[in-house]
Amino acid sequence: MIKRLVWSLAGGTRLELGEKSLLMGILNVTPDSFSDGGEHSSLAAAVARAESMFAAGACIVDVGGESTRPGFEPVSETEEIDRVVPVIREIRSRNSDCILSVDTTKFGVAEAALEAGANIINDVNGFLLAPGLAELAAKHEAGVVLMRNGREGLIDGSVLDRIRASWEASLEIAFEAGVKEAAIVLDPGIGFGTTRQDDLEILRGLDVLRTFGFPLLLGASRKRITAQPSGLPMELRLEPTIATTVTGIAAGVELFRVHDVAENARAAGLADLIYRGGDLNE
Repeated sequence: MIKRLVWSLAGGTRLELGEKSLLMGILNVTPDSFSDGGEHSSLAAAVARAESMFAAGACIVDVGGESTRPGFEPVSETEEIDRVVPVIREIRSRNSDCILSVDTTKFGVAEAALEAGANIINDVNGFLLAPGLAELAAKHEAGVVLMRNGREGLIDGSVLDRIRASWEASLEIAFEAGVKEAAIVLDPGIGFGTTRQDDLEILRGLDVLRTFGFPLLLGASRKRITAQPSGLPMELRLEPTIATTVTGIAAGVELFRVHDVAENARAAGLADLIYRGGDLNE
């Protein structure tokens, strides 16, 4: 039986999870992201990319203005706002019903993005480095994605133990600030302070992580694990990325953050029939 959940988002939006896989399209408006830096740095290019991802099957578009690749160069809050807010505002003006996420770790950026029309805060630090984001999310009744970021080095133990410990710390901050349980999705943080073996263990342990009790978002698209086992270059990581998506669907993961929406959507359509149930319309 499919477990259906409702994700509560800013703007009164409610998104049903569980019946089918939902894709979050990645829109990096940065010059230095690890796989697509500079491709969508103009307003026109960014908006066109968002529209194409929605048309290809994305349920959410995640707009980010600062790279989080290993060794990334931080940008100022003002510069990040200048990158993401015009994009969010323009996408929202063209499609009042779309769902938008802001990929940021900064309070000011998240606040400006929510005021411009974003529904979700996607924080790769899971509120641990900027607890004020939790109060902001509660105030706006925004959806949140709380990622475990292995770069913070919380505790020893297996990678699954470390993820659970980080999630517990993030959830404590969220609940103390008044964020509702229905607003929260968790991300295990593939590629963030993890080894390739860690990432493999995360993918193998997704069914275990789902017992934590919250919907999950998997973000493995084009990351180092998708280069394995033969060291594939970035341009050849589509099919391995799809393999991680299907692995997640088999484990019951609800959301997938991807660069290549159309291809992942086609794979997810059949994988949903296999693993989530349903009948063919013949």
